[in-house]
Amino acid sequence: MKPIYVDLQVNGHGGIDLLSAKSANEVRAVSRSLYENGVVGYLPTIITSALSDAVRAIKLIEEVRTNPLSGEARILGIHLEGPFISEAKRGVHPIEHIAAPDLNHLKALLNGGLIKIVTIAPELPGAIELIQYLVANGVVVSLGHTNANRAEAIAGFNAGAKTVTHIFNAMPKPPLDGTAQVALERDDVVIQLIIDEVHVPNDLVKETLAKVSKRFIVTNDPIAAAGLGAGTYPFGGMEITIKDGQARRTDGTLAGGIGTLGQSLEIMKAIGIDDGDALASVTTRPCELIGVDYQELLS
Repeated sequence: MKPIYVDLQVNGHGGIDLLSAKSANEVRAVSRSLYENGVVGYLPTIITSALSDAVRAIKLIEEVRTNPLSGEARILGIHLEGPFISEAKRGVHPIEHIAAPDLNHLKALLNGGLIKIVTIAPELPGAIELIQYLVANGVVVSLGHTNANRAEAIAGFNAGAKTVTHIFNAMPKPPLDGTAQVALERDDVVIQLIIDEVHVPNDLVKETLAKVSKRFIVTNDPIAAAGLGAGTYPFGGMEITIKDGQARRTDGTLAGGIGTLGQSLEIMKAIGIDDGDALASVTTRPCELIGVDYQELLS
């Protein structure tokens, strides 16, 4: 089958971690592995890291993005997942590299390459100003890795954020009144979620998608171990172990996905999600969010 899927959050694949990739050929190995798993386009995702490491990785990814080859998933830009995130909701992001919102830090990242999405916690001092700056410069802002309360989440969306990063993961879950609850209520917010029977239980997926029909996007949030089997693999400066179909850090913290978007579609079909709505969530809708022509991507 010709690759058709689009994934907006890819940390790595096929044994290669994009933050620690050492060459353009290693980045291409990720693109090839994704292509073999049905992905036609994606956003390499740089998690919270030292500024110098992030800029180095962005520039390496840019080398590949500007010179695509056949047999590779196309790089559509970059997703910065951090470093302006909540320490309390950091997941596996290294606490020593979490940064307070800072325009010069942000500009250094933006100058490294084509940034399409930035995940940020809106409750941090200075975050609203960064959200406004990003939106004014055509970058999609996603609220995520956040401990925001209702008022802080509303302020983030009102400042121009229009999506959420892996809803329910790394944020307070409803009925707690924070980012997830506000995002579900607002018709102008696109919901991104991981559907793999690990990150979010199927009953919660079904309940959620009934509320957000036509405005959800599915990601695998894949890490280096995706596309491989059980074992221990790199993720940023950490090691992640794959066991029993789950990717976890040594302390047990969930660390991204190892599934495929094809499997996500199967799960959605099994729980009764409309086929057209489900397919759009892994094809055209991600492209619409970041301003990419899906048909051109397929050609």
